[in-house]
Amino acid sequence: MAELLVKAKDHWMDSLKQEDIDKLSDHQKEAYEARTRKGDIIVVRPDGWKWGKEECPPNFVVIKLPEVKYEDAKKYEDSLMEENESGEPKTLKTRQYAVDVDTVNSCILEAKGQKELSKTVFDTKLTQKVS
Repeated sequence: MAELLVKAKDHWMDSLKQEDIDKLSDHQKEAYEARTRKGDIIVVRPDGWKWGKEECPPNFVVIKLPEVKYEDAKKYEDSLMEENESGEPKTLKTRQYAVDVDTVNSCILEAKGQKELSKTVFDTKLTQKVS
């Protein structure tokens, strides 16, 4: 079984107004676009992982996938990358995979901030970002 640590809180940059975004440098705009967002899968750990006291609501929730092997779930930690003009890797999104916000919100409402999902249900809740 795999356990996913999922971001449950909005990024502080989500509150920026368009006029503030327009004032950002090119480097800052790249960081803004690549930021983690609520629902992003931050890290994958094997079943029974002892999460720390900070790895709980309101910052994070844990989604347990009893039908998914840890090794297979590690791909959910991937970033969305592309090569820039000089052939160097460039991060477009810090995390390529996310869980829908409704599922994250329902985890927050549960006492322990955890939810167990079947692979079939999880697949319907999973989104993959594109560039």
